[in-house]
Amino acid sequence: MPQESPTSPIARRRINLLIAVAGLGFGGAEVLIQHLVRTIDRQRFKVTICCIKTAGPIGEALEREGHDVVVLSQPSQGRVDYFTFAKMRKLIRERNIDVVHSHTTDSLADAAVCRLLSPRLRLLHTFHFGNYPNLESRQLLIERVFVRFASRLVAVGQVQRTQVMATFKLAESAVAHVWNGVPLLPPSTDESFRAGLGLSDEILIGTVATLIRQKGLEDLLAVAARVRATGRRARFVIVGDGHLRSDLERKRVDLGLQDTVQFAGWVKDASRTAVPQFDIFFQPSLWEAMSIAVLEAMAAGIPVVATRVGENPHIIADLADGMLVEPRDVPGMADVLVRLIDDPDMRRRIGTAGRAKIERKFTVERMTRAYEQLYAELV
Repeated sequence: MPQESPTSPIARRRINLLIAVAGLGFGGAEVLIQHLVRTIDRQRFKVTICCIKTAGPIGEALEREGHDVVVLSQPSQGRVDYFTFAKMRKLIRERNIDVVHSHTTDSLADAAVCRLLSPRLRLLHTFHFGNYPNLESRQLLIERVFVRFASRLVAVGQVQRTQVMATFKLAESAVAHVWNGVPLLPPSTDESFRAGLGLSDEILIGTVATLIRQKGLEDLLAVAARVRATGRRARFVIVGDGHLRSDLERKRVDLGLQDTVQFAGWVKDASRTAVPQFDIFFQPSLWEAMSIAVLEAMAAGIPVVATRVGENPHIIADLADGMLVEPRDVPGMADVLVRLIDDPDMRRRIGTAGRAKIERKFTVERMTRAYEQLYAELV
């Protein structure tokens, strides 16, 4: 990498970085941004977080921590603000931004327009969607146009990188790869989440997810019915919310699972307060890019059962530091869960090995240093 002269302007000051996103609600990409902002080297980078539509709970939390959070627009009554690019450009000029790091389709579009108007600006875009090219057609069209104006593109997984290159007809050199990372938290002794579910000695099988089709939660309910039919003392909990919640709750009633499956809604700091109290983490997703929830569960030392989608096979060594199942294979998923329910030694061994893998390969510090290097190369 070319080195800056000690007397160059960039060498004498911090790099001004704008992290751009639609909003910071609950989700893997939003959690990744939170980790990135909290761990970036403040002596090298001055960070502004730009939320196009709304700060959301994660944005509000970052603002309370003293981070610079700017919301460009809060549309009312469904009206769309078509001038957020102009507001972003004004913010870029006010903060003397060197690099914009976009994370969503709309933030990519606005940042690309800003780069066209200010050629010295550099634009890095990270893809988070894990099922290219099966993106909503309007979003796919926007990305197809504006990825050409990015200075650098980043995929969070090897599978996703291959999908992105094929979808947008990009050369390998155009798309970098940075694995997601999570913090390593000390073991938790707080059992309030478990107590709030009214559990005694039952095995708790949990997931953390937005309640959308991607997450395969109808399959989770079908699996729960099969596990209950075996007579095992196990309970399931779904942490999260989303537009499918009412449909899933109706299916729970249809299957007679009211005493077996609980919906906890969004839980504050779920990776700290809820996940460490699971006995097994279960993710039946239909597709993923690189799941933050899987990484957080492994970091907590919880044995993970996840579908063989996206980056999961690259994260998990089956039967060594996690267990892989095929998507939609309800009988196979139930069999693996029953095996873990019956074998506490296997649960401990897999959980310990999973945490060790996070320590070696998937820490938030490792991820942040990789992004810092990309920012520095761009300027």
